[in-house]
Amino acid sequence: MKYSIPILLIHGGAGNWRERDSENAKKEIDNALRVGYEEFKSGNSLDAVVSAISYMEDSGLFDAGIGSVKNSKGEIEMDAGLMLGNDLRAGAVASVKVKNPIRLAKRVLEDGRHVLMVGRNDDFPFFAHSGNYGGDTVGAVALDKDGNLVAGTSTGGISGKLPGRVGDSPIPGAGYYATQRVAVSSTGIGEIILKILPAKEVDILVSMGFSLEDVVRSVINKVTNIFGKGNIGMIAIDNKGVATAYYNTLGMARGIKWSDGQKTMIFEGEI
Repeated sequence: MKYSIPILLIHGGAGNWRERDSENAKKEIDNALRVGYEEFKSGNSLDAVVSAISYMEDSGLFDAGIGSVKNSKGEIEMDAGLMLGNDLRAGAVASVKVKNPIRLAKRVLEDGRHVLMVGRNDDFPFFAHSGNYGGDTVGAVALDKDGNLVAGTSTGGISGKLPGRVGDSPIPGAGYYATQRVAVSSTGIGEIILKILPAKEVDILVSMGFSLEDVVRSVINKVTNIFGKGNIGMIAIDNKGVATAYYNTLGMARGIKWSDGQKTMIFEGEI
């Protein structure tokens, strides 16, 4: 569906939300949309995406930031990534132990020398784990009035993972991707998403002239045909203001805010 610009579309992960705190998830998605969208008044899509994701990292309800799950040694290792569509700049971090991995990813992006940094925790404090985990990966995509498309994703990974395991969230083309055509954020099982590179595939198919809604649905269906259900969800915005979401799990927490409206969903069909 096409929405009026600026647009902020976020997700709190694709998974079994019917067994989780869906009412609080809706409230936190609403709050994250409000906080992120406020950035459009003085900033751009990058600011909106970072602020919305940071809020979700701080909520403790999602598998990101203080809500991150622990690895097999009982430690927290988080991943996050950001990408700007207009110039393809990207910044990402993996296996970090900081309060807001997405803000550290933003520093990598703005520094410009590298794309992915591993285990860097300098200038950010370590933090006490909230113990309130059990949600899913978070992400956001945005389009501002200047046509800037931005995508970002942040996660604590899979519960009980081996130390040093890195999933799809900090990898461009997998957990997130942005070009001048489209911005995409993925959620699900990283080992599957890394094999398909669905965010990159969305951009390729959009560049061939297919509609964004058809493309996202097609890519999700491709994953389902290969690996079965219950492993992926995606949100996306194109440069025309079309926004969509699709998943093959039991639910995906997500919400969208545009210049004259807002909508939040957990179980219903695609946006």
